[in-house]
Amino acid sequence: MYLYNIHTHKAGPEEMNGYKVQYILNTSPGDFEDGILAPDNIRFSCGVHPWDAENAGGQLTRLNEVVRNKSILAIGEAGLDKLKGPDMKIQENVFRQQIELAMSVNKPLIIHCVKAWDLLMALHKEYKSDIPWIIHGYRGNADQTKQLVRFGFKFSVGEFFNEDAIRHIPIDSLFCETDISEISICKVYESISLVLGLLFNQFVEIVADNMSIISK
Repeated sequence: MYLYNIHTHKAGPEEMNGYKVQYILNTSPGDFEDGILAPDNIRFSCGVHPWDAENAGGQLTRLNEVVRNKSILAIGEAGLDKLKGPDMKIQENVFRQQIELAMSVNKPLIIHCVKAWDLLMALHKEYKSDIPWIIHGYRGNADQTKQLVRFGFKFSVGEFFNEDAIRHIPIDSLFCETDISEISICKVYESISLVLGLLFNQFVEIVADNMSIISK
């Protein structure tokens, strides 16, 4: 059985507390090596971050070249950020291109969203996509969570989260991550399982089942 770290910028130990660990490393298209032979416990997400959306034509071209690599399990992190990055129109254009690419290759989106929830939901409604849209580093409150759940979003949770919100996420829509934190993925699993009133090993099995939509 694996502990899955769905979004991280650094791989850690191959085993932790008796479990194997699989990492999905975030990378940009320019940094991804198409012929890379990654260890079995490391896979990738690859995308253009909204902060880097300005003049992203070359990165998007490169993403189209590498996206079908079997070690790339998801597109991202991609999305929208009203607090940092270029004009929202530029960010939206780059995000749209990645949504359409993810749909064409049938791979999930790992989403970065800051203060742009209305636009994110509008795009989700517009595209009517069957691919998973997974919001990474989710810290929203309960009311926001209920709304996003109705739209069908999935959620990746890390070191910091709103406990009340976690209780409103369908258990089959929940993932774990460390992002840039130094916390171990094992600690993230422990924290969330306590909030949900689940045994650690029960939660490990649930997340492993949820991963089938990504590592299919």
